[in-house]
Amino acid sequence: MKRVQRNHAFLKQLSNLVGNMKGLKPGQRHVISVDANYGHYELAIGPDSRGAKASRGLHGPIEIKGEIHHLFLSHGHMAAIPPKDQLRDNLRETVIARGLMIHLMDPEGDGRHLEHNGDGNGLDAREFINLAGEEGERMIWDARHSDALSMEAYQLVQQDILRALKRHKRKSLEYVS
Repeated sequence: MKRVQRNHAFLKQLSNLVGNMKGLKPGQRHVISVDANYGHYELAIGPDSRGAKASRGLHGPIEIKGEIHHLFLSHGHMAAIPPKDQLRDNLRETVIARGLMIHLMDPEGDGRHLEHNGDGNGLDAREFINLAGEEGERMIWDARHSDALSMEAYQLVQQDILRALKRHKRKSLEYVS
């Protein structure tokens, strides 16, 4: 339930930033660049392919390209900040992905579906620092090929973008008053 609410918040925040998508002509897209805590992203938001009548707010494909500075992979999960127990253990059983390039395509625009068609969508890092030995090699393979880890990265990116947009909105209000 939390994930659905988080996705709804992501779409609602984008809708507030972009405005109503009904006015977009077929094939027209909005492109937004976001400099956030964990990385830099470019969002391309397309109009709803079902047409303006079926659209209520923000719908349509969302494409995110960008770079995440680093992610920590451990025990089948990824995080932008390693858990405290991993820090206590000097990051043993952890793989650090540095310079992670992302290309995520959400054809539905609902924040819960990713398209995996082998045309460069997904994740890849410039460098993997393996502190987990043989298990780390499996984590690296999973990071490049796992749909679950791609979705986890998508959720991290959504949260990062929302924080950056909220921070930007607060700064804008400070200048107005």
